[in-house]
Amino acid sequence: MNASKNNVYLGRQPIFDRRQNLVAYELLYRSGAVGEARVTDDAAATAEVIRRSFKRIGIATVLGKADGFINLDAEMLFSKQIDRLPGDRMVLELLETVAINDDIIERCRQLKRLGFRLALDDVSFYSDCYAPLFEMADVIKIDLPLLNEARLAALVGQLKPYAGKLLAEKVETRERFEECRALGFQLFQGFFLSRPMLLTA
Repeated sequence: MNASKNNVYLGRQPIFDRRQNLVAYELLYRSGAVGEARVTDDAAATAEVIRRSFKRIGIATVLGKADGFINLDAEMLFSKQIDRLPGDRMVLELLETVAINDDIIERCRQLKRLGFRLALDDVSFYSDCYAPLFEMADVIKIDLPLLNEARLAALVGQLKPYAGKLLAEKVETRERFEECRALGFQLFQGFFLSRPMLLTA
């Protein structure tokens, strides 16, 4: 039997602080050793990331001393699998595809009460409908490619009243890194800092 068929793959993209110290990994589904996976079912991909992280590879190997960010769509947000994760290690990252309603907001509050931290993914504009999530979010991930310098500064100004840390994602140049640092961002992720790594077991 070809041993490679039994291999388990998991991607992780580092997240750094203002001094470029590693603080966390975003855990990513990978179907093989080459290239990014094409995800057609976010819930199934997240379930597989959880299985590989905690059962096949092991969370100590996957995260070391860092925290882990894991992507959640609306279906996975309500899964009992999430309740069983270690809240002190995991940051639950709510995908931008999730339609915000009262049930979503209440579920996020419940998970916060269980000790989880909440991140909002791919934020590129301010909307009042997101205000309850902005209020409870520990991390707000800003999608840089969608924002020029002026729009980015305006969005940061709108988010200043909230306590969540701003994370600049898709940082691809030193110029954008320095721009975000000057605006007060605390966390950074992107190819300028590090490309995703592949774990195999």
